[in-house]
Amino acid sequence: MADSSLARAILKGDEKSAARLITLIENGKAEGYAELSVLFAHTGNAHVIGITGPPGAGKSTLTGRLAVSLVEQNRNVGVVATDPTSLRGGGALLADRLRMKEADKKDIFIRSMAHRGYPGGIARAAAGAVYVMEALGKDVILVESVGAGQAEKELFYLCDTVIIVFTPDYGDEIQLLKAGLIEIGDILVVNKGDHAGATEAQHELARYASANAAKNGWIAPVLVTQADSGKGVVELVDEINRHWFFIKADNRRREIKEEKLSAFLNGLLKEEMWKRFAGLVENDQECRLIADDAKHGRIDPYSAVEKILSVSRNRWISD
Repeated sequence: MADSSLARAILKGDEKSAARLITLIENGKAEGYAELSVLFAHTGNAHVIGITGPPGAGKSTLTGRLAVSLVEQNRNVGVVATDPTSLRGGGALLADRLRMKEADKKDIFIRSMAHRGYPGGIARAAAGAVYVMEALGKDVILVESVGAGQAEKELFYLCDTVIIVFTPDYGDEIQLLKAGLIEIGDILVVNKGDHAGATEAQHELARYASANAAKNGWIAPVLVTQADSGKGVVELVDEINRHWFFIKADNRRREIKEEKLSAFLNGLLKEEMWKRFAGLVENDQECRLIADDAKHGRIDPYSAVEKILSVSRNRWISD
């Protein structure tokens, strides 16, 4: 069990302790989660903003600009930035930090991490990092996700406000509309607004947003930005603040938060169950022999799965 020393230091505003705890959580250490449980009572008040969209849309640059603009409004800002995990080495490219130079200059607390294959495009530790930053005293936390398509819907469960970033030439990105990703967007952004087609893209997305207005009455605004120059970022911050005031009215945020936390809990439970089950199968000789039979065609895959499930279930119960 942890002695809560990290938790106590974090509550006093120690960023080095916060970084250490996030590392423990990212590595799946039990002592990290024990410390996090101490901090949980001090969370829940920060405005958590998710930023997602297809690769190359300029999410990292826009996130950095947003962080600086929010600091200039006297907000205490933290950033969680996820990068793709290397398929060979398992590490992250962590290029996001390079695109947030202005935020770095403002001494904004930025944590980069690999998403490690987490199905929602967010590192499994991202939620823990958000809680740590809240306990550290951050009142706005930006969570930039990898941009992995439909699975990005998991971001919805973690954040109060979700921003979807597009580009003017988003021909292939229309698949995101079909996948339903756009439905989780509270604010839509056409970045690289100096490129041809920005106005047309804005109008098309605005028509879609209007036709698919949220049940609670919020219609997602569509803005045009140029993240590299900062153009349109102030207007985006205004819309972020407007959405924050909207969801805080009439207990909307409490109700939304409860619903999202329930869904997020189910997602984490499924992932943890799968991780434990997969480990059990991998380490069981009988299961490996069944898988080997399937690989060499001595048994069909469907029968192999049934046999592995039966063996694993018995092992799980006996353990």
